[in-house]
Amino acid sequence: MIKILSYNMPDIDGISCMCAYSELLNKQGKKCEYIIDGRPKKEVEIVCNMFEIRLNSSKSFSSDDKIILVDTNEPNELASKINLKNIVEIIDHHHVSEKIKYMPNVKAQIDKVGAAATLVAERYKNSNIEISKNVAILLYYGIVSNTMNFNAKTTTSRDIEMANWLKKNVEEELEQKIQNIFKEKSLINNLLLLREEMDMEYRNDNLNINWSMGQLELVNVSDFIDKNKQAIINIMKEIKYERNIEFLSVNCIDILNGYTVIISIDKQTKKVLTDILDLEFKNDCARISNIVTRKEIFEKIWLKYGK
Repeated sequence: MIKILSYNMPDIDGISCMCAYSELLNKQGKKCEYIIDGRPKKEVEIVCNMFEIRLNSSKSFSSDDKIILVDTNEPNELASKINLKNIVEIIDHHHVSEKIKYMPNVKAQIDKVGAAATLVAERYKNSNIEISKNVAILLYYGIVSNTMNFNAKTTTSRDIEMANWLKKNVEEELEQKIQNIFKEKSLINNLLLLREEMDMEYRNDNLNINWSMGQLELVNVSDFIDKNKQAIINIMKEIKYERNIEFLSVNCIDILNGYTVIISIDKQTKKVLTDILDLEFKNDCARISNIVTRKEIFEKIWLKYGK
């Protein structure tokens, strides 16, 4: 059996890739299931409820299952412990993990595009296999979300081409619902959900420094920070203590208004970010006039501190 996994608590990009690639492989006659590790991000629930999409995740895998990773190539991001020799394929768009050298049987496609969903959509288009409506919807919003509605610098012509192709496979008007999805995604009303949405539990082992970088994708970021700054800082302090993380930051992106606010609570992190991004911190916050994703910032940090 083939099992498809993404990282722990996946976003809509990871979920869409798992669902879509599982459907494609099954249509090609390969027995395949996907596993959702942890509770998905809030945007997944929003999109699935809006279009009445039901996720059918498998609950476990056996020691002899073949593993495919989507939207990640870093085993440390998985909640489940897996044998690296069982990983046979990777479809991803992030920085290449140093651990990939310990995967002797893997065939990896790691392309610099805005969303992993773009890579899976291309496989559908190139295979000439009919894509289901629900999978087309999930992949479309996976691309929209990861490219910040095509405003992130990481957006490529491939992302735009696949988003347009996916829209043609869905009779509903998808663009009109984007703003409502982003607004609903911004309604974070409890501390547990805030910590989950910040997505900063993981330490990146590709760096020579101990860094964790969270990201929040919201509407009206300035208002959200005014109301929740102390809660964000408290969560950062908890994670810093619990995970023994030296460098810590949160990337807050205003999806609709197109700017970024970075929050950091310690001098060493502020210094690195100031040097790399030419920032000025005031009261633990630094504002950038355009959208800068966590992925972009990591690449800059890796050039200086990468293994």
